[in-house]
Amino acid sequence: MNDTELPDTKSVSKWGVLIAALLGGFMVILNNSLMNVALPYFMELFQITAVEGQWIVTAFALGMAIVMPLTSYLSKRFGPKKIFLIGTSIFFVGSLAGPFSWNFMSIIVFRLLQGFGGGLIMPLTMMLIFKHFPKNERGLALGIWGVAAMVAPTIGPTLGGILLEFFSWEMLFYINVPTAFIAAGAALYFLQKDSEPTMLRFDWPGFLFVSFGLVTVMIGIDLLQSRPGELWVYGLIAAGLAGLVLFMWQELRSDEPLLNIRILKNNVFSGSLIVISFSVMAMFSVLLLVPILIQDIYGYSPLYAGFVLFPQAISMGIAMTIGGRVLDKKGPYIVIMFGVVTTTIATFAIGFSIGQVGIVMLIIFLIFQGIGNGLINTPASTAGLNALKEEHVPAGSAFNNVSRQLMKVICVVFLSIFFEYRRGAHLVGNEWTTAGEQAVRDSYLLVASLLVASILLVFYLRKRW
Repeated sequence: MNDTELPDTKSVSKWGVLIAALLGGFMVILNNSLMNVALPYFMELFQITAVEGQWIVTAFALGMAIVMPLTSYLSKRFGPKKIFLIGTSIFFVGSLAGPFSWNFMSIIVFRLLQGFGGGLIMPLTMMLIFKHFPKNERGLALGIWGVAAMVAPTIGPTLGGILLEFFSWEMLFYINVPTAFIAAGAALYFLQKDSEPTMLRFDWPGFLFVSFGLVTVMIGIDLLQSRPGELWVYGLIAAGLAGLVLFMWQELRSDEPLLNIRILKNNVFSGSLIVISFSVMAMFSVLLLVPILIQDIYGYSPLYAGFVLFPQAISMGIAMTIGGRVLDKKGPYIVIMFGVVTTTIATFAIGFSIGQVGIVMLIIFLIFQGIGNGLINTPASTAGLNALKEEHVPAGSAFNNVSRQLMKVICVVFLSIFFEYRRGAHLVGNEWTTAGEQAVRDSYLLVASLLVASILLVFYLRKRW
């Protein structure tokens, strides 16, 4: 089959498929970031601590992590259209039930349910795009889809702030109901009918190992915020890592693996996952540190913090579509290298400018970081998945999304711990504002220093792309 031929699209609009994938992805990711600005409200509403409140976000990530490894199997066994609709339905039910939460535990259950639905949807969105677009158009298509994957977390706090300011917390759930309904309608109309199912044996040992490993590692990392230095927390993380090792051992010996981990031997794909992890680190450093700076240190409202982040979201979305088109015409190396260099320089600039420049200059630096990040994520994802055989794309998409979730949790937890440590080190008397600014500066400079490694990695991969 030529690169310009479209597989399985005789009566299906590829752009219609992209619309369904875009709606599904945007719905899931926006829902997660909506909750970040609402945590202080929920802490007061349910009389819980900050650590307990964080579980409103963590429960969603855990739900996604549990089901994401299943999508490759389920799409082959039952068909991607059925699984996409099932995932959307589960997400719809969780969103509809959320406003009726009667206590803290009930809202955690409904957030977990939303995560189950989201975990089925996200890997399928990328898989459907790769199935219906030829290689010479995938960069543009995934760039448009990437607006959901990267911009939604940035505009989520803005929208969440508006909903809390002018409505009520229930709207944080209700806003997903029409979105899920529209996404399901688009899937019903645009996605082609599933072909005959492939009869596969379900790998129960692999599923148990990967579920235990991912959930335990994520919970352990999350607990590092509230219980740093306690040995049993490190033991929990070690147990989770052991579960993931057992999962890899099981998949290598299985004739019908739940998730084909042999694709990690592909240097281009593995390298793309690492580059994407750097990109996620850069993005979530902004989503964590800028609200801390604007709200906790300077005392502005969540809505104001959201508006500070909004220009970066716009620049990131524009850069994604441009980067995707450049990748289709020129290949991945030029666009990704320009992206990692721009992101690294902009992150250093933000770090050195904290406390030295005004909000307007900070927004300008954030815009440049958004441009750089937009030029990394989508091209890296496209290049990595393009390097795989077509039958391995579902597994590659699952790996791509799981790595994002893990990196998000790791980044938020470790940067939170590092920020508090540096603020304590800088605190003199009651100078909380100065200590906070210096801690944010140190955190950004740490992220920028780590991003230098992404430049070296992209240079190493230049001939393989």
